[in-house]
Amino acid sequence: MEQMAGALERARKIRLVIFDVDGVLTDGGIYVGAEGELYKPFFCRDGLGITVARKNGLKTAIITGRQSAQVKRRGEELRIDAV
Repeated sequence: MEQMAGALERARKIRLVIFDVDGVLTDGGIYVGAEGELYKPFFCRDGLGITVARKNGLKTAIITGRQSAQVKRRGEELRIDAV
C-alpha cells in the first residue's frame, strides 16, 4: 500500500506527456499507395487516451524524426500542444 501511495504521489507531479509516433501511436508500419503516397495507421484508442489526459490537465506533445502531413493532421485533430 505504501508503494502505491508513493506511485500516486509521483504521478500527480506529471505535467507533460511526450509520445513518439512510429511504433508508439502507430503499429510501426508505413503503407505506400499506388502514387507513392505514404499512410500511417494511427490507433484510435491512443487518441482517446490523449484526449482524456488533456481533459485532466496534462499537456501533450509528439516527437518524431521526420516531417509528416499525417502526423501534423493527427496532432491537430487531438489538439496536441506541440508537434
